[in-house]
Amino acid sequence: MSDSPHTDSPESDKTTPEKKTAEERHAERINALPWQRWRPGDLRMPVFSTPDEPLLAEGEEEQDDGLPKVQVDQNELQNLQRRAEQQGFQQGLEAGQKQGYAAGFQQGLEAGQQQSLQEGQQQQAVLTEHWQHLVSDFQQTLDALDSVIASRLMQMALTAAKQIIGQAPICDGSALLNQIQQLIQQEPMFKGKPQLRVNPADFERVELQLGASLSMNGWRLLADSQIHSGGCKVSAEDGDMDASLATRWHELCRLAAPGDL
Repeated sequence: MSDSPHTDSPESDKTTPEKKTAEERHAERINALPWQRWRPGDLRMPVFSTPDEPLLAEGEEEQDDGLPKVQVDQNELQNLQRRAEQQGFQQGLEAGQKQGYAAGFQQGLEAGQQQSLQEGQQQQAVLTEHWQHLVSDFQQTLDALDSVIASRLMQMALTAAKQIIGQAPICDGSALLNQIQQLIQQEPMFKGKPQLRVNPADFERVELQLGASLSMNGWRLLADSQIHSGGCKVSAEDGDMDASLATRWHELCRLAAPGDL
């Protein structure tokens, strides 16, 4: 039995490509150089030429875009730097906004307080002026009432005096003389010899003016200090008639306020 020669197919000659390290690729480049005879001068320090392709560190793989990982790290570093700058800018912007907001809020608060204070002072000034006018008007009204009340009281007093003495009050004694003449004319009311009593201050005037008339009608004139000046009192057998000012004033008050007297 003869062994038939084994023929490898073309597909079997192909080895599966594997990724090579940087040293392996460098060794292949050296082996690819043409053979030269050795010479003593070759012991000198060899001068290496710069390879066409950059050497990669052990375990470093070539990127799909043809850039080494160091270049990629630099790009990432730049990206990180840009992101850090953007983040720092954003943080600075936010911090600036917060500081600006706080400063603006404080400034606005102070301005608002100042404006409120000014408005309050203006309103208070207007209110104070208004109350001053009211007080002034009230004082003027009181002053007017004082004068009016005094005038009305005087009128009431004069009216009351007129009702008491029978005429407008004049300090000349004529009211008393008129009152006595009216009493003499009412002589039928008194029986016997009536007695007319007057204040000692009025005695001389009454005697001078009406003494003859009193004697003619049988009246007797007497001075009585208990009778106020301007008044008189008649006493007869059938009774007395009090025409003194005190009695007439009391009677006038009784007529004006009957429930109080």
